[in-house]
Amino acid sequence: MPAPNTAEPDQTPFGPSVLLLGPITVAGASGRVDSNRKSVASELLAFLALNPGSDHRAVDAALWPASRVNKEMRNAVISRTRSWLGTDADGNQHLLRVQNTPDKRYRLGPHVTCDWLTFQHHARQGINDHSEDGDLALRRALALVRGRPFTGMDPQRYAWAEPTIQEMVSAITDVASELSTRRREANDIPGALWAARQGLLAVEESETLHRALFLAHHAAGDIDALREAAARLRRINDSIGGGVEMDADTAELLRNLLPRPIHAR
Repeated sequence: MPAPNTAEPDQTPFGPSVLLLGPITVAGASGRVDSNRKSVASELLAFLALNPGSDHRAVDAALWPASRVNKEMRNAVISRTRSWLGTDADGNQHLLRVQNTPDKRYRLGPHVTCDWLTFQHHARQGINDHSEDGDLALRRALALVRGRPFTGMDPQRYAWAEPTIQEMVSAITDVASELSTRRREANDIPGALWAARQGLLAVEESETLHRALFLAHHAAGDIDALREAAARLRRINDSIGGGVEMDADTAELLRNLLPRPIHAR
């Protein structure tokens, strides 16, 4: 199966994109924003991409959980963010004005995309479809992964996003594991390796994905690569909180996959 083309028409955004599956980025904004204002503007866009139809109380609680925020301060942030995001081809603001929405709540315009929402769309299409189309949908989802979700966020911000980050990590692990298994069983070893590695971009400590990687290397007959992958997992585990033990399932799999040492008599 060919690698997904991320420039295919169904994935080409017609406006700005809020990218969360890796370093937080707002791509395609046509306006300008001062560098010292960009962090809060990016957080506002991330929040609205994931929580459309929020009222001012929800925005305040997310962006300023420990502060009392007045209307003027909130409106200034929203106005700067709206200017940064810009307008569509018809001159409509990508960050809608509250007074122009039916329920007087905050929303991004229809041409603003978010990689997590696109990931979910492709994952839903592919997870229960075991045909080639289903595998392609899963590949399209994984192609959106650039690193651990919300990388680079200010540690003092984004408390509201923690449950979503865990949901993203879990979904990426599931999709990557599923696709790697499917491709290995179809004897597409490059595809199996690609899927496992894409998942590991987001959650390098996932032993589920390391096991998928081990199985793909073993299916390829590449024992050297298998040993190096196992060593990498050990290094990762050693770096976590002073060191953690490898899962029993992973250790057992490696015992079964790696050739036994030959002892001279």
